[in-house]
Amino acid sequence: MPKPGGFARLGPNNHPMAMQQDPLSDDLRAAFAREGYLEPIPVFSGPEIAALRERMESFERRRPADAAWAFDVKCNLLFDWVVAAARHPRLLTLVEALIGPDILLTNGVFRNKRPGSGLTYGWHQDMARVQVEPAVAIAFIAITESTPENGGVSIIPRTHRSIAPFSVTTTSEGQRRRTVARVIDPPLERVRDLHAAPGDVVFFNANTIHGSGPNRSGRLRSALLFDYTPARARQSVGTGSGQLLQGRDLGNFGLEPFPGGDCRPEDAAARREVFRRYPDNPLLGPHGPGEPVYFPDAPEFEALQG
Repeated sequence: MPKPGGFARLGPNNHPMAMQQDPLSDDLRAAFAREGYLEPIPVFSGPEIAALRERMESFERRRPADAAWAFDVKCNLLFDWVVAAARHPRLLTLVEALIGPDILLTNGVFRNKRPGSGLTYGWHQDMARVQVEPAVAIAFIAITESTPENGGVSIIPRTHRSIAPFSVTTTSEGQRRRTVARVIDPPLERVRDLHAAPGDVVFFNANTIHGSGPNRSGRLRSALLFDYTPARARQSVGTGSGQLLQGRDLGNFGLEPFPGGDCRPEDAAARREVFRRYPDNPLLGPHGPGEPVYFPDAPEFEALQG
């Protein structure tokens, strides 16, 4: 199994599942800008994605009580092997082509659906409540096959240019104590259901309307999502934070620490401090003065949130 940071440096011509199109081409950037997403691109090799899945499942076996909260928002602050995946050379090459060379990792989260799970995520735009400009590029990494049958991601192309009318709920699907936005009247006639093989990556603009249905199959559907934010971006409310993966810090976001292992107590404490210091994270904010900040945490600490 590759150690953290041990992904091979694979260029577009020597990757075993290389895409046919030059990832730096103007066509790729133009398609992302026009459509708000890209069709699945093979990035991780078979052994690489298998190793990533084994790290995830190993943690679930060893610490089953911690997996639910530790794999949720900003899991990149807890696991060095998650950061290693976000730094995969081929993945970062594609990200740089889409958002530029100064790259912040502002979120990492696993989204897993067990066989037969009824868990759904309604139609939404991730930056509806706290807008970020230039927009965040989300990378959906298929750890397992992702299809409409097993609750894979679906998107609505060309919906990223503005924020659609939305309603706000504080009890959303699979997101306990989260206040989230759901699009009121999405143009469902334009839905694109995506099929991704293990190791494929789907890129979409954080403002592109997307969602996913239940897992009607007998197989696990597992994905790891990363929010890549251009360092030149600014939030409409408050100050966000992220890990500087590449390039320059331009002072628009707070800088987050990197984890030193596999959900160590000190990394969990550092993650709590990030949420307290930067409460207007786009996935959790905005927050009014004195309003408590709720985020997934170990039960003994989450009970202290109010």
